[in-house]
Formats: sequence, structure tokens, C-alpha cells
Amino acid sequence: MRDRPRATITLRGRAIDDIAFVASSSVSGENELELRTRRPKFLPLLERRPGTTRSTLTYALVDGELKVMRERSDDGREGRTATLGEAMGRATRRCVERASHALLPEPTSVTSDYWEYARYRFAQRIASSCISVFATQQMLTAVGLGASRTLPAAAAVNWVLKDGLGRLGKLSVAANFGRTFDSDVKRFRFTSSVVYDASSFIEIITPYFPQHFLPLATVANIGKSVGITTANVVRAPIQRTFILEENLAEVAAKTSAQQVLADNIGLALAVGAAKGMSKVATVRPEIRRALPLFAFGPLAVLDLICIYKELKAVQLRTINKERAEIIAEAYVKEREIPTRARVANAERLLIPARLDKSNLPLKVTSIGEVCPTPKSLIRALSGKGRRASTPPYILAYEPGASKKRVLVDGPRIGAPKTPVNGKKKMSAKFQFPWQRGRVGLKGRALLALSEDATSKDVLRAVLQVAHMRALPYRPDLTADEAYVWALQESESLAKRDIDDFTANLSKKGWSHERILLSSAERLPYSIIGSAPALVDALRTIEK
Repeated sequence: MRDRPRATITLRGRAIDDIAFVASSSVSGENELELRTRRPKFLPLLERRPGTTRSTLTYALVDGELKVMRERSDDGREGRTATLGEAMGRATRRCVERASHALLPEPTSVTSDYWEYARYRFAQRIASSCISVFATQQMLTAVGLGASRTLPAAAAVNWVLKDGLGRLGKLSVAANFGRTFDSDVKRFRFTSSVVYDASSFIEIITPYFPQHFLPLATVANIGKSVGITTANVVRAPIQRTFILEENLAEVAAKTSAQQVLADNIGLALAVGAAKGMSKVATVRPEIRRALPLFAFGPLAVLDLICIYKELKAVQLRTINKERAEIIAEAYVKEREIPTRARVANAERLLIPARLDKSNLPLKVTSIGEVCPTPKSLIRALSGKGRRASTPPYILAYEPGASKKRVLVDGPRIGAPKTPVNGKKKMSAKFQFPWQRGRVGLKGRALLALSEDATSKDVLRAVLQVAHMRALPYRPDLTADEAYVWALQESESLAKRDIDDFTANLSKKGWSHERILLSSAERLPYSIIGSAPALVDALRTIEK
């Protein structure tokens, strides 16, 4: 069987005339000279295949047929043989392109925030791999030190026991958290990294306490199991944020490939450092043992910084309580829904959201905490328009000092324009956070949700709290009047804005059909029978 003839064709122009192509043909040897002299009509049509450049494949008309022309050289001259440097450059570019195709998804198939996430995650995996290598080295050293005093079998038993007991941590995470992971994937992911690094530090110091190998190794293994399990659980919700073409499997596969490469690089770096130190520390073995301890600090800092940066780059579309508060506050102040990038930048990753008491933090809790007395529950269920049905939510404000709750469904009173004679004006001690010009007033908003509450009801409650934070100071009201006025006014404003608020959420790409709440926040209340019957029963008890 004869080889197929090859015809070299030179094109003029940037992408056509200055590139030499080789055309495949099935003509006989007699027509080879004729084929070499033919000039095909090249079409402005390029074909890109995975792992190739955009100009690798083009099409031309040869004898009325559409032919695929393959790139032979890009030296810019017909018939000129490429130099060694040019050939190596082309080979390098092709290798880079193939590696990019193997490790990264198609650029058009993922969101723009994926690339920053992937960059920091790659660096984080290298640091984490180095820490793992040093921790394993120290654990083996500790086992060896312990075995010098006992039987080698005892060291093996200790190693097996610490692994077996460590699996209990993985079981506890899966059994006790469950759906809570969905409500705050970023904070759980960052916390898992902190727990993992702390556990690795315990492993690194085990050679200094070989007699306590089993308890130290067990605690470290439990912590690492918790960290790894948590990281694996929240990975899918994060990766789902990046997909544009229902290509979650591709993103997951490429992420795994990146992780393998980063882990191997970290492994090589750690092994190389340990080997180099072993040559230096031949005289004093304690120097070699101290290398992982000295290297842990910079590596742990790098690991946490990278995980922080990669999570900040993730722009989640779902809404949990913290993101709902950030969005609602921006809407109240600017009458505009913030972008997902802005919300991602404002989220906290380690410290729970809104610990600052002066900012009136919102806590979603049980109805027993919101309404601790029969009187407060009666006021909540007897509000205007609530006699015949169960309210979708009950909101109360609790000042930190007096522990006095004021319910949003309290009695409706008109706000007087001037101070009433004989009534004491509100003192600075009982002013709302927005009424005082300084930080330090302790207080919080408490929210209880009914089992019939929809996502829109949850958003309305969060929007009401945002309006409460922005209300002006009313010096003409007494303390009790100011409390009631603030709750009623914020409720009215939330009802007015909720439809526009949810409509703009949809326009900005937020997924608000279901608000993600943790297990501790999902404590819906329900009334057996009717709300009026419960109110009558409570009033009877009060008498």
C-alpha cells in the first residue's frame, strides 16, 4: 500500500497566506506534481478541537471538494524548514494546550469566578500536601521512638487504633450536621481547613511526646477526619456555582486532576526538603526532627490564606441568613440589590455573622425564646389581621440590658408628635442602636417561623430587621412608644418593599425560591386547632 502524497501549500496574509499547510489526498503518484501546483481556495472557516490551537485546522476547496488542511509550520515562508528553536516552541505550546485541556474545563462552560478559585485552590493544595508529608514523617518518627521501648507490634496496634478511633469523627460529622452544611458551605469549608491544620500540628509534635502517641494521634486523626469529611461534603455545592452548561461532572473531574497534580508537587517539595535536611542534620538528629515544626507555621499560614482567597472568590447564587441580611441592608440603604461578587466579599468565613451587638443581629430561633411568657405569646397571636390565622413569623426585639422583648404584633398605637405630659422621655440607656451615635448597645432581633412560612416570608422578616436598623431617632417618644413605633414602622416598610425586593433578586440572578437555614434555625411552630382558641386558653391561664 503506497503512502498518501503530501502537498505543501503556502497562503498569504496573517492567518492564511503566511501559514504552510499539508493537505491529505488520495490521488495517485502520477498526479502528485499536478496537486503540488494546484492552489486551493481557502475558506474563512477554522475548526478548533480539544488540545489544539484555533488555527490548527482550516478548510479549503480542492477540485470542488471541502478538504481539511493541517498546519505544518508557522515559520512564515514557503518551503523553509523550521529551526530547532521554532520546533521546540511549537511543541511546548502544544504540550501546554494539552495540559490545559486535561486540567481545566472549557472557558465558556464555567463562570468567571472559577479561575480565581482554581488558582488559589491549587496553591492551597500544595501547602496542604507539604503539611501532610511532614505530619506523616513525624508520626512515623513517634511510632519508632515508642517502639524502641516496647515491641514493634505495640506500635502497629497503636497506629491501627488511632485510625479506627479517628473514623468516629467522620461518623459524628455525618450524623450530627446533615443539612446544616447546605446553609453555610463557605464557613464550614474554611473551618474544616482550620481544624485540619490544627490536627496536623498535633501530629507534628508527637515525636516530642512519644509516650502519649495514642491519645495525641487519636485526637489528631479525629480532627483530620472531621476536616476531610466536611471539605468533601461542601465541595459539590461550591462546584455547582461555577457551571454554565450543566457540566458539573467535568468541573469535578478537572478539580480532581488539579488536586492530584498539586498534591504531587507538594509531595516532591516536602520530600526534597526532608532529604536535604537529612544530609545537613547527620550529626544532630534533633535538627531534622525540628524541620517539620519550623516549616508548619509558614505552610499553615499559606494554606489558610489561600483557602480564604478561594472561598472569597466563590459567588454563590443561593441565599442563607447572612447573605439575606447583607442584601437587605444594601437594598434599604441604596434601593438596589448588590451583586453576588459584592456579597461574597462581605461574607464572613470564620467568625459567625453579625456578632457585633450594636448592629442588631438577627437570630432565627424557637417560638419559646421569642415569646417566653403567655402575655408575649398572646400579643403575638392577637395582632391586627391575625385573629383568624397563624402568623407566618413572629419578630421581637430584645435589648441586651433589660431583656425586654417588644413584639412586632403588639398593640397598634399612634405615635405622638410631641412628648406626652407626665411621661418620661427615652433615656440614652434604652435608645436603639440607630438612635445612638456610638457603638456598644447590646441587643438583638429574634425571629420565629411557622411551618407555613414561605421563603418570601423569611425575606420579609429579614427586610424588616434591615429597616429597623435604618430608622431615625424619635426624641418625641417615650421608651415604650419608641419600641412599638419602630417595630410597626419597619413592618409597614417591609410589606411595602417585599415585592420589589424579590423581583430585583430574580433580575440579579439570585436564587431565592428557598432560603437556606441551618438545623438550629429550622424550628417551625404550628398551632393545633386555631390561633383564637390558643389565645383564649392563654388568657384563661393568665387570669
